[in-house]
Amino acid sequence: MDRAFQPLPGSRPYDNFRPINVPHACDGVPLVDALCAVVRHIPAPEWVRQCELGLVLNDQREPVLPDRVVRAGERYLHKFPDLTEPDVNGRVQLLHEDEALVVLNKPAPLPMHPGGRFNRNTLQWLLAEVYHPQKPQAAHRLDANTTGVVLVARTRHFAGLLQPQFQRGEVEKTYLVRVHGHPPEDRFACDLPISAEPGAVGSREVDEANGQAARTEFVVLRRDTDGTSLLEARPLTGRTNQIRVHLWHLGLPVCGDPVYRAGGQLGTVQTLAVGAPPLCLHSWRLKFRHPLSRELVEFSAPPPAWAE
Repeated sequence: MDRAFQPLPGSRPYDNFRPINVPHACDGVPLVDALCAVVRHIPAPEWVRQCELGLVLNDQREPVLPDRVVRAGERYLHKFPDLTEPDVNGRVQLLHEDEALVVLNKPAPLPMHPGGRFNRNTLQWLLAEVYHPQKPQAAHRLDANTTGVVLVARTRHFAGLLQPQFQRGEVEKTYLVRVHGHPPEDRFACDLPISAEPGAVGSREVDEANGQAARTEFVVLRRDTDGTSLLEARPLTGRTNQIRVHLWHLGLPVCGDPVYRAGGQLGTVQTLAVGAPPLCLHSWRLKFRHPLSRELVEFSAPPPAWAE
């Protein structure tokens, strides 16, 4: 793992090709209309410009014109030439490994999957390099800025035994989190629903009318003189940004959070830079049923410096 991330694979300029598949609803329309329907944040004039620059290609990597009539199921490529990705923390620690799964201590910042500015500098790319020809799949997801235990299935078969445990809420997840403020009670919970669709910078919010059910239980471990508190958090559901959104709504924003900031304000940056003050959220323990033995097992990642 150390060799695969030294140097970081995304630090050397390369051409990246992002696939765009034509949906059934776009059968028979001009290419530019299909591109706008699939990648909505890029306007039509920009797609026309990208085509004129030769950066929209067919499956044979040949440039295509914006007025080309497309068919459902066709695949096009959006080329990003000489791409260099932001640096990440590649110091991934192996906690456990067997024929069914890999247990890692993920550092931060490190995105788990390709997206936005990151493609090769991701945990998924690292795992594909290290375990080739196997294609390991993460059984769950942590934010790029969150550290701690990650479960990875070695094969699709074992992923089919691990991922449903998360979906059914059978995995016991325990996080450590440092927040601004002192909660009035030693134990408290939040069960407010969380929006399903992302807002600005991919954020979520409490949405009591249309949100998805969510519950997080908290225990205060320590109240410190600097005005922060160390908490244990147990999310009983698995909504995006659940712990961070619930604490933010309660007026206890997570220390170092670049999105859910103090005073109810949203930030403009999603992934922290290497060396920036950390997001104080750590996946501490996971308890689940092992896909081979079917016995309950528990793995933990050592607490980071801010939680010691």
